[in-house]
Amino acid sequence: MYNGFCSYDSEIRQHTICHSPLSTIVPSSIAERIVMPYLTHIYELISTNRPVSMTKDKDLKWTLEMFAFGFTCEESSIYQLCANIYVEWLKVFESSSMNSHSIPVILGENIEFYWSQMFWHLYHLFVIHDEKTADLLTKRMYTHKVLRQLQIMIRQTDLSNYLWETLLQVFLAIGDAVLSPAYRSSLFY
Repeated sequence: MYNGFCSYDSEIRQHTICHSPLSTIVPSSIAERIVMPYLTHIYELISTNRPVSMTKDKDLKWTLEMFAFGFTCEESSIYQLCANIYVEWLKVFESSSMNSHSIPVILGENIEFYWSQMFWHLYHLFVIHDEKTADLLTKRMYTHKVLRQLQIMIRQTDLSNYLWETLLQVFLAIGDAVLSPAYRSSLFY
C-alpha cells in the first residue's frame, strides 16, 4: 500500500524482517525449547516482583531476540509469555509501576535504543507469517493487551521525537501489512 511512497520506506523494510537467529538459523522446535524456560523464568520474576538481574547490554539484546522470535512463533504459550513480559516492561515509563523491580534497570538507562527495538516487535503482532499456524484468537487477545498498555504508556509519557518517528514507521509498516495482505500471503491465492 505505502510501498515505495513514503520517505521511510528503506528504514521500514529493514525492520519488518525478523532477523533473530532463533527464527533464521535455529530450527523452530529447538528455538522453542531454548526460549520457553528463559521467558518462563522472567515472567515468574515479574509475577513475584523480584528483580530481573539483567545489567549487561548483551543480556537485554538476547531477550529482545527472544521477543522477536516469540512474536513470530507458532507456539501460543511462547507468544503469551512474550506479550505479558512486553506489557510489564512497557511500564518502565510509569513512575508508579507495581512491578518496578522486575523491569531491568538497563531498559530505563538507554530508552531510545531499546524502545525503538521493542516498538519494531509490534509489527510482528499484526503479521500473519506464512506457514505459521498460531492460534489467531490468542494472538488477537494478546495483541490487544499490548496495544492497550502502549496506549497508556504513550498518554503518560513525553516521548522523544526519535521514538515518535519510530512509532510512525512501525504503524506505517503495520498499516501496509494489514491493508494489503493479498500480496504477502499464500492464504489468498
